[in-house]
Amino acid sequence: MSAEWKELKKRAKDELEEGRFLWRKARRSLNAEQRAEAQSLFAELKALLKQKDGRGLAAALEKYAVFKESHFSQVRVNKSWENLKDLFWIILVVFFIRWIFIEPFRIPSGSMIPTLLVGDQLMVNKLIYGAQIPLTTKKLFNLKKPRRGDVIVFKFPPHPREDYVKRVAGVAGDELMVRDGVLLVNGQEVPRDYVEPYIGPTDGGFCESYDLYIEKLDHTGHQMLLCHRSHQGDNFGPVKVPEGMVFGMGDNRDNSADSRYWGFIPLNNIKGKAMFIHLPLDPSRHYLPRWNRFFKLIR
Repeated sequence: MSAEWKELKKRAKDELEEGRFLWRKARRSLNAEQRAEAQSLFAELKALLKQKDGRGLAAALEKYAVFKESHFSQVRVNKSWENLKDLFWIILVVFFIRWIFIEPFRIPSGSMIPTLLVGDQLMVNKLIYGAQIPLTTKKLFNLKKPRRGDVIVFKFPPHPREDYVKRVAGVAGDELMVRDGVLLVNGQEVPRDYVEPYIGPTDGGFCESYDLYIEKLDHTGHQMLLCHRSHQGDNFGPVKVPEGMVFGMGDNRDNSADSRYWGFIPLNNIKGKAMFIHLPLDPSRHYLPRWNRFFKLIR
């Protein structure tokens, strides 16, 4: 690559970068024909850069210099300020997306093992249940309500600044109880099938060994753990879920502080529904990725 081409290339890139700010400042003062000419000149510079056409690029730069002198000469641009404004709008868009549509969440505890492991980072669909006003538990509007089996992220009712994640076991009007370690909803045992002894991560806890089950809430199966020998919360309830509330439980059933201990979850506290794991990190291995869990859907 010749020194001449390098110089032309640098000059063209500098002109395009500056032209972006000049166009933003001056386009309203241009008539339709002048705006079209400016856009055509910018497009020509970009195309010739891509084609690595030195002769054509030199001619295009001369044409643009004439146009710039005629129509942009009175425009003064503070590049630092313009870049700061661009950064502001980027931050505003990111904030808006996090507020309305989607937000990341990191799993801090083992209460949802084996569905979610400590260190998993997941994406939460915030729009599915309605938009929440930032830094509050009030909703701008409500859409659908959570269903049994949904994995939800919510503001912890006793301490709303903390976010928790649990599975919805009961919705408004449901009667829930646990008898001999078996969950009953409206008097019916929630079906569960034994799979095998669980050998995956457990995040400690009081239990030495766990059994893996597939539990079916509303006919949707999800994995669930029970301690092999003894269970916490073997007998609970019955309780009836009030209007405007849901009842949440962890999939690590014997190692989960959930609605059995601190009560119901108000619908306004719910931030969204867990969708998929986007970054599964293993804190027991210096936060190396768990490669088999990337983009795993949460069921």
